[in-house]
Amino acid sequence: MSRIALGLNGNLPVRRAVEYARYAEGHGFESCWLHEAYWNRDALTYLSAIAVSTERLGLGTGCINPYTRHPVLIASSLATLDELSGGRVAMGLGTGYPARLREQGIAYPHPIATMRESITLVRRLWQGEKVTEAGGRFALTNVAVTVRPARPIPVYLAGWGPRMLRLAGELCEGYLARPVESPASCRRLIGAVQAAAVAHGRPADAVDAAAYILCAVDRDRDAARDAMRRDPFVVYQLAVIEDRVLAESGVDPAAKRGIADAFWRGDLAGASRQVGDDLLDVFTLAGTADDVLERLAAYAEAGVRLPILQPVSTEEAEVRRVIDAGCDYLRGRTAGALSDR
Repeated sequence: MSRIALGLNGNLPVRRAVEYARYAEGHGFESCWLHEAYWNRDALTYLSAIAVSTERLGLGTGCINPYTRHPVLIASSLATLDELSGGRVAMGLGTGYPARLREQGIAYPHPIATMRESITLVRRLWQGEKVTEAGGRFALTNVAVTVRPARPIPVYLAGWGPRMLRLAGELCEGYLARPVESPASCRRLIGAVQAAAVAHGRPADAVDAAAYILCAVDRDRDAARDAMRRDPFVVYQLAVIEDRVLAESGVDPAAKRGIADAFWRGDLAGASRQVGDDLLDVFTLAGTADDVLERLAAYAEAGVRLPILQPVSTEEAEVRRVIDAGCDYLRGRTAGALSDR
């Protein structure tokens, strides 16, 4: 059975995000995931507003991190949100963006050990333990939270390095791939998580595989592509994407050089002009509704169980087109059947 989710960022007014989440729920979406940026609206406020405005829509942090949010705060905040929503929460946890952490004067040493310790501490607190812990990054003395989740909250780990993938397979209920991964790179990442799960005595399918996929839908394929290449986050991701990911995705690594050169000179418009259609077609969903359905099928074949469609636009008509395309995917419609959209 197909699954689909909506991804939103902190650049939306909260009330508008609630409207989009309600529209997604009405069109069969499983969940809504909120990324937490550092200079924008926070994820948990969005999710709380969505929780009281929806009935069954799952609520995911995608992602928060244990450097800007202490594990005790994470445990209490997510348990409170789970109480508010009636047990609909999933926690996406990552290490955050190093550059943004540095700008805040926040140290981020030993990310793998920090993630392992954070997940363990949060789960112990959710189980009602009074925790005393020392010797790692976090020191707790007789700490307990007074609210417990309605049921075990699934933990989705975000990352792409080999050690992070192994940690996801060992400890977590889910894995969350970053935006701007191709079907080919998702296949490798998910395969590594599954191998780690098996190595730790778990079934290969014990870890749910979710992936953010940036999306722009228009009857005019070129208009959708142009909307995608104008987005600063897309340009940044393509400027820093690893050569290995390009090569395994069938793209010449030289394709990013013009983007990176212009981007690091501070010429965002120039970098945008260097983003070719081939890159967009491989790493994003930018095109007609038919194009989106065809590409979603490729991600599903690569092992992505939960595609999280993140519109690059915040405009209502454009966001609704993305949600409508996701609804078509849920209904099993195939490319070629949507020529009017």
